[in-house]
Amino acid sequence: MTSDAPAPDTALTPGDLFRTTLLHGGRGSRLALTTLAFMAHQLCEALVPVVIGVVIDRALAPGDPAALLRWLAVLGGVFLVLSLSYQRASAAMVTVYGHAEHELRQAAMTRLLDPRGLRRRPGPGEALVHLTSDTYRVAGVSWSVVEQAATTTAILTASVALLLISVPLGIGVIVATVLVLFLMRRLSMPLEARGLAEQGSATRAGEVATDMITGLRVLIGMHARTEAAARYRTASDDSRRGAVAAARSVLAYTALSIALSGAFLAALATAAGLLALDGHLTVGQLVTVLGLAQFLQGSLAHVGTFAANWTHKRASARRLADLLNTPPLTTATPEAATTVGGEVDVTWQPPGHPAPVEIPAGTLLGVVPRHPAHARDLSDRLAHRVPPPRGELLIDGRDAADLGPHGVRARITAPPHHGTLFTGTLHTNLTPPGTPADPALLRAAALDDVLEHLGGADAPIGEAGNRLSGGQRQRLLLARALHADTPVRVLDEPTTAVDPVTERRIAEGLRTLPGTTVLITTSRILLAHCDRVIDLAAPDTPTEPDTPTAPDAPNGTPR
Repeated sequence: MTSDAPAPDTALTPGDLFRTTLLHGGRGSRLALTTLAFMAHQLCEALVPVVIGVVIDRALAPGDPAALLRWLAVLGGVFLVLSLSYQRASAAMVTVYGHAEHELRQAAMTRLLDPRGLRRRPGPGEALVHLTSDTYRVAGVSWSVVEQAATTTAILTASVALLLISVPLGIGVIVATVLVLFLMRRLSMPLEARGLAEQGSATRAGEVATDMITGLRVLIGMHARTEAAARYRTASDDSRRGAVAAARSVLAYTALSIALSGAFLAALATAAGLLALDGHLTVGQLVTVLGLAQFLQGSLAHVGTFAANWTHKRASARRLADLLNTPPLTTATPEAATTVGGEVDVTWQPPGHPAPVEIPAGTLLGVVPRHPAHARDLSDRLAHRVPPPRGELLIDGRDAADLGPHGVRARITAPPHHGTLFTGTLHTNLTPPGTPADPALLRAAALDDVLEHLGGADAPIGEAGNRLSGGQRQRLLLARALHADTPVRVLDEPTTAVDPVTERRIAEGLRTLPGTTVLITTSRILLAHCDRVIDLAAPDTPTEPDTPTAPDAPNGTPR
């Protein structure tokens, strides 16, 4: 799933994900060695009752001290191999599984953050399930392979030992194993559908909870907490019912598997006892058969869960494959995300505008949207969050459709109107670690008084900026956008939460900045400081190329 793994556009199947988990990145050889170690452990486990039976028949019964010492040494060697193989294999298995889960999680995260977007973007709750539960279950296939190989080894070893003691007993074990596998496979078929339903209901509950947390302030302001809580209770109850139904199915399945293995144990012990009474088995052989029977009970119970184990993993693999196979929103090939130096000329044909708009380098352009949703749409197009049609946006003569998301975003910064602040300091929310903030850009965003209010750039701003007012948060997001190293910046209503005095300071600060700035706004104060204004709210009104349309423009002098 890294650079040499299948590309996201390749149609992946659950089998592809399983193969990647097991074999990619050199895990195949490590997994093979680990599997052999677990098989050795189970082989030794099965040999313990065999050696004990031999000790009884060849040392204790004839009263031979030398034979007793020899066979006790053999038994000690078996226990030594048993212990060391399990310890080493378990440690290696944690590495195999952990790397596989990390790789799947990286692949899912890369797909979710694909700059080309997704044609069907999952909600936050669904994305969380993909990145946690689904990757955990799919990566767990490595454990399934190892455990099932080890269990098969245990059954084969016990069967061979029983065949050497009594052919009917050995044949009975083999036949019982095949019957248990067939029966439990048939019974496990509905579990996959129930697993999908359970994960779907959990996803919906997660989405509702995420939406509530994200919009908690809005809900409180609208006095809608009761309604939101009722909706979450409904979604949570659906998730609970789905989880309980799936758990009951798995428990019933497991109980049946244990019952079948218990019946097998009773039948095997009864048959061995009858053979011993008839003189066909020695005391040591009887002890061996009873020990193997008890050992096989756990192995056969595990065999019965093979099918259920795989059905749940297939359900998660199908969900993960659906995410990775989701087509991108745009088919443009992304360019490398490299910073473009210097200035660029932009030609933009806004939807609904009669003619293309030339935006020379160094221009402060004002764009009046028809309504807030229109402003969001314009910003999304210029940021390539929504791919603009061919011919709508040209950057230095190159079409945005050819540049792709990376190419456009290396030239244009257009952050969303509702940005996100991170828990930390003001500085960490502005620039990457080790990069100082630019005082001129802080003044342009009128952020200097916020620095005084907090006590410096290294003061914490609280969770999601909760130590700041709405206007202070908006100015911090504006300063972050101004620090982006691109020739063109697009600002979507950057001053809706600030007072008029601060707004005028921001307008004057933006006017002094180098580079090209596009202001999508209805603010008369901001528009008055622009070199040019495009009024998309009245598309048939001719625009004046050199003077602002706002009545309080300061002399209409271009920069």
